[in-house]
This record gives sequence, C-alpha cells and structure tokens, in this order.
Amino acid sequence: MRTPTALLVLLAAGCGGGGPECGPLPDATGMDTLAFDFGRLGDAGEDQAPADRMGGEDLPPPENGFDYPCEPLAVEACVTACLSAGTRKCLKEWGPCIPPEEFCGNCADDDCDGLINEGCPPNPACQPPVEPECPVAKINVAEGSSAYTGDTLHLSAAQSWSPSGEIVQWLWSVQAPAGSGAAFVPGPDVVAPTFTVDAAGQYLFGLEVWDETGEKSCVPAQAVVTVATWPPADAEAGCADGAREGFLDADTYTHIAGCAGAWSLPGITPDTVQPACGLQGGDDGPKPEGGGCSSHDLCAAGWHVCSTWQEVAQKSPTGCAGATPPDAKPKSLFFAIRQPSFNGSVCGEWGDGFNDVFGCGNLGAGLGPDKGCGPLDRVLASTQPDTCGFNEAEPSLGPWECVGGPDSHLNEGLHVTKDGCPGTSCSYDGYPVGSSDKGGVLCCRD
Repeated sequence: MRTPTALLVLLAAGCGGGGPECGPLPDATGMDTLAFDFGRLGDAGEDQAPADRMGGEDLPPPENGFDYPCEPLAVEACVTACLSAGTRKCLKEWGPCIPPEEFCGNCADDDCDGLINEGCPPNPACQPPVEPECPVAKINVAEGSSAYTGDTLHLSAAQSWSPSGEIVQWLWSVQAPAGSGAAFVPGPDVVAPTFTVDAAGQYLFGLEVWDETGEKSCVPAQAVVTVATWPPADAEAGCADGAREGFLDADTYTHIAGCAGAWSLPGITPDTVQPACGLQGGDDGPKPEGGGCSSHDLCAAGWHVCSTWQEVAQKSPTGCAGATPPDAKPKSLFFAIRQPSFNGSVCGEWGDGFNDVFGCGNLGAGLGPDKGCGPLDRVLASTQPDTCGFNEAEPSLGPWECVGGPDSHLNEGLHVTKDGCPGTSCSYDGYPVGSSDKGGVLCCRD
C-alpha cells in the first residue's frame, strides 16, 4: 500500500505529469471556485501535511488582527484520506484535501470512494482484489456530485459492507464552505441522513462504519459535492456604474460584485438606508464624489448591498477570497456589507445593533473565526467617537468616515460615509486618493 511519505516523494520527483507508474496530479485549474471551512471533518484533516512540507510559505504576522494563514486562492498538493494525490485550496484558511478523479492508469482508489478503477477498462497489471480485513465504507449521494444552494442531499451508506458481519454503526462528517450552518438530519449516526446545503462552494463528506464485531473501517470513504448559487444567472456587472472592482470575474461570481464609489448620506446597515440619487453612484458613474448618494446607490437595479455574512457565503463560491484583485495594492480596498453587530466586532443577527462596518478586502482590521462572521475577513471598528478605527481608511489617507457624536464608535454602521477625500485631496503610499477610492460595497443579486 502507498504511504503519505511515498506519495510526497513521488510528487517531488515530478510524477505530476502522469504516467502508469504514478498517475497524474489533480488539475489545479479546476479548483478556482472552491470554498471551505477547514477543521469540521475531524480526523480526516490530520493527514494533511503542514504548509512548510507541502511547498506553502508562512505569511508574516498580521499588522492588525487576524489575517490569512495562507495566500488566498493558492492551491497546493496534499495527501488524501485514501493516500492519493489530492489538492487543497486556501480561502480564509486551508481547505480540505480534495481527492482527484479516478485514474485508469494505476491500481489504486484515487477518488476515495472505496472502489478501484471504477468505470475503467480491465487492467491486467492489477492484482486480484484482496479480501479486506476491516469494514469498507461507501457513500452514495442521490443527487450526484453537483447541487445548488438550498438543495437537500440524500446520503446513503447502505452499500457499506464488512467481511465479518453486518454494518451496525455509521458516523458521517463534513468539511463545508465557511459560513455553512448545515447539519445532518436526523443526525450523523444514521445510515441515510439528509443534508441541506446552504452555502456555495465544495462539501467534502466523510463516512466511517463499524460492523457487529466492533471492527471499524480502516479508511473513511469520501465524496465531494460542488454547490452553485441558485438560481443560475448570466454574468452582470452588478454595480450601478456598470463596472465592478471586486470579484472581477462575473462568470464565476454571478451573484456578487465589489463596487467602488463614494456616498455622502450616512449609514449602510439599517433598513432605513435606501438609494437616494437614482443609482448614479460609483467611481465610473455620474456622481463619483457621492454627493446626495447613499451607500445603496452603488448597486445596479436588481442588486442590493449584501445583507449578512450568510448572504456572502451563499452567493460567493470562494467567500471573501477573490474579492480583491491579485494586483491590488496593500490596504487599498474594503467592500462593506450590511452586517449587524452589538459589540467587539462579533457578527450578530438583525436587531443586534449597528456597531462596526464589516466586509471583504485588504483594508481594515482582520476578522478571525472567533468573531462568528463566516467568510468575512475585514472590519472597520473604533473604540473612539467620530472615527472608523483604521488609520489607512480615514482622512488624510482614505475617504471612510464614521462621524456621529459621542456614541458613533458604537454605531459605525449607522454613521459611515465615504466622502472624506473630495477632489483626490488625500494621499497614501505616494498616490492621490479620492472619495471613490479604497473600495465601496459588496452588491448581491436580488
């Protein structure tokens, strides 16, 4: 049997080009729209080698709060639960190790489904199957390998078996996109649970079984389901001025867009904030300085400012990763959403208050997993009145302002404007900064 160490040697030796002696590495280009929340599968995650052994690099410590532990959207090789050569992707954290498709040029279970060379012509080089010594877990997903947000998946372990008797115990697990709150129904310990997917991205399901003698499956079975946002939609700019500055690939991000621009009317979170200048906002629109516009005037007709971190998880297949273009300068973009909070930059529910301004980008304090904000990675949060709390966002470096009197530091989402640099009167890193610079809002399709 192959071992993780042996696989790493093969990868280092250049076996990624394919061939009957080792098989191909998975195609990383097919991983561009995956999203995960690492650490929900339990033991399956322990097989992944640390980044310094897999070609990744440790990033420098964050300057202000949580920062990505890996380069967003980076993909690297890893070892799957069935010891094949998989890939994992960085979003807010490293995602799970996704198995490749079954490869017909070897005699191994590449895709971790408990079967060898399924769908392949007979291979005379392969030895006859050896009777397993422990139970064999097998997963069936009635809906197949793709679904839409809101779909209910019907999972089954009925094809699992053991050479020593009946299967009597099951344990399901999942690594899901950041922001998913989905759970197995009626629980993870039944033969055929259901699972309603609530966030876009990829779900890696795992299964372990036990037979009537108490013997546990030697290797967990795995199955990957890719979930897209419902309903299917054609690409649109999503921004009132017809051009997006974040989530640039409209074909991938059909339901979410980063829209830069300015606004002079305060607020982003409350329901009372509505379009006020006929959707003429945006850095390329008729009112790039934002005079008389609200934050909601940056979104196109049929779109709205994204209303919670849950909506971002549902409508972006990569969470906040991808919101900032690869060539964006550091601390140059923040795209805000309508996320309620009471205090401490902890994401709450509607009615919890207008504290802090949350969103995606590379400007603002970092949001760690302890803040309960799903895929969101940035926040403007102050402990002093009349400030947004992040130096590079505010005049004289940037246009974000949270001016509102003695309690404004408890209600940034109520007071925030973006008109603090009229006529490119600010400057950062040697470049002029105007009110439409340094981001805007995230717009979600209605």
